[in-house]
Amino acid sequence: MVNKIKSSTVLERAQQVTQPARHFLRKFLNDWSFNFAAMLAFNLLIALLPIAVALFGILGLVLRNNSGAQQEIKDTIVNSLSTDNTTQVGIKQIVDLAFDQLSQEAGGVLVIGIIFAIFGSSRLFIAIDNCMSIIYRLPERSFLRENMLAFGMLFVFITLIPIMLAISSAPSVLTYILPGAAGRFGAFIAGIFFSSIAAFILFEIMYWLIPNKKMSFKVTWCGALVSACTLELFIILFPLYVRRFMGNYAGQIGFAIILLLFFYYFATIIILGAQINAFFFDHYQPLIDGLGTYLSQMHDKFDVDNSKRHLYDENTDAGSHSNSITIIEKNEN
Repeated sequence: MVNKIKSSTVLERAQQVTQPARHFLRKFLNDWSFNFAAMLAFNLLIALLPIAVALFGILGLVLRNNSGAQQEIKDTIVNSLSTDNTTQVGIKQIVDLAFDQLSQEAGGVLVIGIIFAIFGSSRLFIAIDNCMSIIYRLPERSFLRENMLAFGMLFVFITLIPIMLAISSAPSVLTYILPGAAGRFGAFIAGIFFSSIAAFILFEIMYWLIPNKKMSFKVTWCGALVSACTLELFIILFPLYVRRFMGNYAGQIGFAIILLLFFYYFATIIILGAQINAFFFDHYQPLIDGLGTYLSQMHDKFDVDNSKRHLYDENTDAGSHSNSITIIEKNEN
C-alpha cells in the first residue's frame, strides 16, 4: 500500500515537472510546425537564386571591369559556404549565375532584372510572417504592410549577410596564420563563438520584427539563443551526416536534395525558436487539437451546414469576425 502511494506520488510529480514540456510539444505539433517548416524550406530554396542575383548581380555590375576582384569574391563565398565537393560545385554554379546574369545586361533590362529578383526573394519573409501568424494567433497584415515588411527584412538580410560571413569566416583565416595546435584550436572556438553571435542577431531580428505585434528583447532572446546554438551545432554535424548517409548523391540533383534537406532543418530551427518565445514567454497555449481539426470545429461552432458558406456574414468585415472568435475563446476559458 505504501509502495503504491509512493509510486503514485512520484508519477504525479513527474507529470507536474514534465507538464510544460508536454504542453509545448503539443503546441508545436498542433500548429503544424513541421508542415510550415517544409513550406519555409521550399520558399528558401526558391528565394536562394533571386537573393543571390540581387546581391551578387549588383556587385558584379560594380566590379564589371575588375575580373580579379570578382573571382576573389566568388572563391571566398564558395569556400566559406561549402562542406564537400558536391555542395561546392552547386554553390559555385549559383554564384557564377548570379554574377553573370545581371552584369551582362544593361539599361532597363538590368533594372527590371533587379526588381524581379528583389520581389521574388522578398516572398520568403511573407511566408515567415504567415508562420508567425499561426504561432502567435495573430491577424494577417494588410497587403501593403506585408510587402513593406518583406522588402524591409530583405534589405536587412542582404545588409547583414556579408557582415555575418566576414565575422564567421575571420577565425578560419586565422587558423592559417596562428602557429601551433593551440592557436588553431583557439581560432576554431572563436569561429564557433562569433558565428553563434551572428546567428543570434539574425534570429533576434526575425523574432522581434516579423510577428504582427509589439515585441521586446525580453520575450525574444531565449528563442533566438536556442535557435542560434542549435543552428551552430547543426552546421557542424550536417557535413558529417551528408558524408555518412548521402554519399551516393552526386551532381546537381544531389546538390538540390542536400540543399533542400539543409533548408528544411534550418526552417525547423526558425519555427522552434518562435514557438519557444510564444509558449514560454508570451504564454500562448496549444490548440485543443491539430490546426485542421481546430478549423473544422470553429466551422461547426458557427453552425455552418453548407461548407461553401462563409464563416462570417457578407456585411461583416474579417476584422470584426476575428474579434468575435476571440470573445468566444475567452468565454470558453
